[in-house]
Amino acid sequence: MYENWWPDLLAHIPEECPWAASDVVVAEIRGFDDPSVPGVRFMWSALVPVAQLEALGGRLRAFGHEVESSGRPSPLLNGPQSLNPRFWIGTYLEGKDGAPSVREDYEPLILGWTSNNQTAMVLDPRFAMTYGLMPRVHVDGATRWDNPAEPEFDVASVDKPSLYADLRYDDMRAVVSRDYLQDYLSLREMALVQVFYEIRHGLTDKAAELALGTSQQLNEHLLTREIDVQRRREGGYCAQVWGARHVAGPGDFPISVNPLETQGLVWPGNPTPVTSRIADRFRPRDYIYVRDTVLGAYEGRPGFHVHPESGGVGYQNQWNVGPASRIGRDLIQLEIRKLYGGTPHRVVQHWHGYAVAATAEQLSAEARKVPNVGTRAKALTHGIADVGERLSALAARFGIEVSGEEFVKLDRTWLDYHGWWQGLHVEPVARHIPLDMTRSAFLARCLDLDKLVVECLAERYLRLFVRAFGPQTDKIDKLRGLKLLDRTICFCQIGHEAGLSVWDSAEEIVSRFEAAGTAVGRPIDKLFALSDLRQVAGHRKEDMDGLIAGALERFGLDLAAARGGWGHVMDTLYDQLADQLATVVRLLDDCLSEG
Repeated sequence: MYENWWPDLLAHIPEECPWAASDVVVAEIRGFDDPSVPGVRFMWSALVPVAQLEALGGRLRAFGHEVESSGRPSPLLNGPQSLNPRFWIGTYLEGKDGAPSVREDYEPLILGWTSNNQTAMVLDPRFAMTYGLMPRVHVDGATRWDNPAEPEFDVASVDKPSLYADLRYDDMRAVVSRDYLQDYLSLREMALVQVFYEIRHGLTDKAAELALGTSQQLNEHLLTREIDVQRRREGGYCAQVWGARHVAGPGDFPISVNPLETQGLVWPGNPTPVTSRIADRFRPRDYIYVRDTVLGAYEGRPGFHVHPESGGVGYQNQWNVGPASRIGRDLIQLEIRKLYGGTPHRVVQHWHGYAVAATAEQLSAEARKVPNVGTRAKALTHGIADVGERLSALAARFGIEVSGEEFVKLDRTWLDYHGWWQGLHVEPVARHIPLDMTRSAFLARCLDLDKLVVECLAERYLRLFVRAFGPQTDKIDKLRGLKLLDRTICFCQIGHEAGLSVWDSAEEIVSRFEAAGTAVGRPIDKLFALSDLRQVAGHRKEDMDGLIAGALERFGLDLAAARGGWGHVMDTLYDQLADQLATVVRLLDDCLSEG
């Protein structure tokens, strides 16, 4: 049998390239829904000194296919001080021609053990300690490992334990950042070897059928693996493999060595690589330009502060990217010397990945006036806070003492002092809006917008205010916050158009409102459209297009507007919602001045 032979059921294994991904799978339990009997794969990773790997001469079949351990304590097996818990992945080479057999044990990168049909994986503490990684339990039960000094998140991730039940294993895997793994291999002069066992079942396998001939079973010992194939009594084939593969070895030091000290980075508009030393020579107004999608790595992360108006970023008291300023819709301008000064090199590299060559048109005075997500979110936040202030002032004319913050959960004075971006539910709305925003991201942002401008409406106080206008024929108790605000604005609109004082002529206004019926219209129809979009995610997928189209129509849009992405559609929602809130504020101001 030639070395490259694989049965069809296992032919996917040599096609895999585990080092190609930025996050490398270093341990795995995976179940397969094969016919009749489920298949399964177990994979682990060993750290092998380069010289010892070379001494094997390619005979990777010598590796065991699992992490072994010295076992648990037992009074029958272990006397005092005799227990030595440890983990290893072993190799065994049988001696030939009188030579002794050789066994070696190597470090597993992921420790593992099984108890009560559960298998646990744990990141090697030595690897975690080397880079100062800290564990964080994710909502899905996985343990994520972060580097808080950079900071860098999800350097490694290990899933919750796998349960074996009804002949099936829960899928489980451990992944490690390729850069960190490469750095670790280089620091320790180690090679990464993956060991694996996989068993698969199938109704057909032409390669196995040809190899078996008239036999029922075939077992082949190749250099890198042992393969066993057999015909199943029930029909079809079963194929198993025990093997190993060399994945990576020593090389660069992407974490331990700062490339900004040696190689530098080439920035658009500057053909010379910029090292830290060269960056110091730049003048204060030597700018670089970066797409604001760079902020996605920081938005919503604990410890980070993203200033939505400038695009600058800070992390606790450790470092700061800035001063920065937004240019147009989605460009951020900053000085190259300030970016390099005192900022971790991996942060600089991250920003470099989003750098662009800004055109004269993008830097023109007109382009600088184009709204961005910061200005848009600010207008929305101020708009709903101002509505609360005006409602408070108007309610006071009815003898109702309710603050603007009680009406809408935002206080304009507090926002002006502390920063509008610090308000409740504001931060998610101030995050960047990519032009190629997906539909699911668009709907998620609609939910964030709804929390800021709709869910904030205090039903209790709005109902109290609506009742202050006098008796109404419908059941006000069934109205929620948005409809109560709509009723209030309708009353104010009727009073303003008729030149009536809202608080002195409340009874007449209610009478005219009920007489007009649906002819009154909806002065806050955009807010209702937003509320409808918020609810779309809860519907069946086949109904979504129609529901979204119906809501977008009230913004003067259709689904074709999102053909290249939902970013511009999102911009329009921000703008029209802010405009409608501003219109409401002007109406309330007019009503207050008419008294």
